[in-house]
Formats: sequence, structure tokens, C-alpha cells
Amino acid sequence: MMKPMNKRITVSLALGMFMVLTGIITKVMMQTVQIDDSQGMVNLENIIPREFDGWKLDPTMVALMVNPDDNKLLNKLYSQTLSRTYINNAGEQIMLSIAYGRDQSSDLQVHRPEICYATGGFEISNVSKTFVNTPIGRIPVMQLIAKQGNRNEPITYWVRVGDSLTRGWIEQKLTAMAYGLTGKLTDGLLFRISTISNDAEDSYRIQRGFLTSILQAVDSENRHLLVGHINPQGL
Repeated sequence: MMKPMNKRITVSLALGMFMVLTGIITKVMMQTVQIDDSQGMVNLENIIPREFDGWKLDPTMVALMVNPDDNKLLNKLYSQTLSRTYINNAGEQIMLSIAYGRDQSSDLQVHRPEICYATGGFEISNVSKTFVNTPIGRIPVMQLIAKQGNRNEPITYWVRVGDSLTRGWIEQKLTAMAYGLTGKLTDGLLFRISTISNDAEDSYRIQRGFLTSILQAVDSENRHLLVGHINPQGL
């Protein structure tokens, strides 16, 4: 039976070898890769409705944008970003942040919230993979809680790379590499919603309802930008 210390060393070595391998493959791909322009122009302001199914913009609250203190990095990583706060008839609030990037090469990949929030001084906990069932299909998502001082923020998000939704660094890397091996760089998108609340269970309930409403409200021809190819029968 492998001792715990030996097991940790083995896992660390395997992860290190994987990171080296992905770096080598990425450099090889970048010698011949071309940007895929098939997505055309993206306009998040027009694609995401400002009012739908009892939700409307809340001008009194500004959402926390991805890595807000580093505008240079934002401009490098993303072609477009959108940050809004919505409120419904019950007074429940949802902060929405979307970041779209045309180029998902190694150094320009969408940054995951658990990294950006931690960099901003938040304490991250309860990171888990789960699914949200919606009328358009079963959405794979990551959930976590970011805390800083009195601010407690349950978060739900996903990262789309090409046609696929990914959860976690390894899935994101492998999916981007698979697209890169075809000779084209694909686009990517971070879709994140969060709530300021000490009740994580209730926050996730509100977030599930918001996701169901907004995905149905987005025009079907633009929905692919948010979720890629989703099987309506589930994943």
C-alpha cells in the first residue's frame, strides 16, 4: 500500500510532467496555428437582455468584474467583458460577469474565478463541480464561495472553450489543446454569476432560477456563444 507521503510526491510529479508536456505541445501548435474567425463579431451588450422574466438591471449596485484591479490583463485576455447587476420582483440580486476571448492559446486563456478572487485577496472555499438543469439542457458548472471581510459571495460559473463547457484547469487546458491540434485557435468565454449572502444554499437556489431565465431569454442563435453545444437530454 502506497504511503500518503509517497502518494503526494507521485501526484505532484505527475502534475509537473503534465504541465511541462502541455507547454511543449502548445509551443509546437503555435508555430502553425491560425485564428478561427468563424465566430464573427460578438457584442455582449446586445446579446444579453437587460430585462427578462421578472429580472431587470439594478443601477444601485455594481458587479465585481473579473480581476478588477488589473485592467492591462483584462485587455490582454479578453476581447469583450460585460458586468451587470440584476434584481427581481422579490428583491433578490444577482451579479453577472461575462468575459469573452477570441484567442484561447496558453497565455491568453480565460482565467477562472477561484484564481482571480484569490489574487484579489479573497479566501476561497467549498469549490465543487456540479450541474444545473435547465430547459435547454444540463449545464456543468463550478461552484465556490469567496470571502473577504464581511463580504461572503457564493459563485456559480463555467468556462466555454470552443463548443465545450469545462470545469477546472485540466479540462480547460486539454480542451484548448485539442482544438489547437486541429490547426486553429478557438474562442472562449467565462460566464459567472454570484450573490452577496451568508446563505450559500439559498444563493445557489436563486442562481439556478436566474440561469434558467436568462438562457431562455437569449436568442437561440446567440445561445451557442454562452454554452456551446448542449445536449437537451443531458450530458
